[in-house]
Amino acid sequence: MLQEIMNTAALKKELHSYIDKADDRFLKMVYAMSKEYEKDTVVGYRTDGTPITPQDLKERVKAASKRVKSGQYITQEELEKEVENW
Repeated sequence: MLQEIMNTAALKKELHSYIDKADDRFLKMVYAMSKEYEKDTVVGYRTDGTPITPQDLKERVKAASKRVKSGQYITQEELEKEVENW
């Protein structure tokens, strides 16, 4: 495990040096790869076990915000009363 951490740290250091010296073409390629990688990153899972990506999470947050702004929510007191009936 320690060796893996050291390799990761060394790799990051080397990549930083490449980026520091890079031309526009290289930077654009690294940037594009990073954005694609981010799309595939899993930030959580739905109740059915399917993964949630950062884009999925952003969409869920926007949808939740719209629901709250339109008044589609329950108060803490309403939730507590509902829980009493479980």
